[in-house]
Amino acid sequence: MASKFKLILVLSLLAGATALPGASQVRSVHFGSGEQWLSWSASEREIFVFAYIDGHYAGTSSACRDADDLFETNEPHHPGYAGHPSDFPSERCLAKRQIYSKARSSPSGPIGLSIYTGVITEFYTRHPEYRRVPFNFLMMYLSDRDFKTADQLYEMAKKHYMDSVFVY
Repeated sequence: MASKFKLILVLSLLAGATALPGASQVRSVHFGSGEQWLSWSASEREIFVFAYIDGHYAGTSSACRDADDLFETNEPHHPGYAGHPSDFPSERCLAKRQIYSKARSSPSGPIGLSIYTGVITEFYTRHPEYRRVPFNFLMMYLSDRDFKTADQLYEMAKKHYMDSVFVY
């Protein structure tokens, strides 16, 4: 009986929400799309970039630490940091991770994020046909090792280097 009441309540709320003034005017924005990116303020874009980079570093650091437990630790392998041989898989893993050195910390907060947000904004603004390419996907091409300009991202998209599950 209680579950029937909950179902009726939820359906009533949904019906009421669609009857609200302006509810039919809600714009559909694909999550992670260029439309969503362009709807954000500059500050919101910088928050995303900061969170992406912070999450990237936290995730790769954690995964690389786990590598010591998963792989042979005392066997000589490829060089680690700065060309020094290392017996630790975690050091080899960390040496391979993407770096975003243009972003820096300061006492007032992160700086240098506009370098990344500018490229993504320019890409979506100048090439609306590729707004379905998620912005977190574009961030992969903005690391120090792979840094691309908006024009270079466009050339990659035209050559289908960015094709995946994105519908154009």
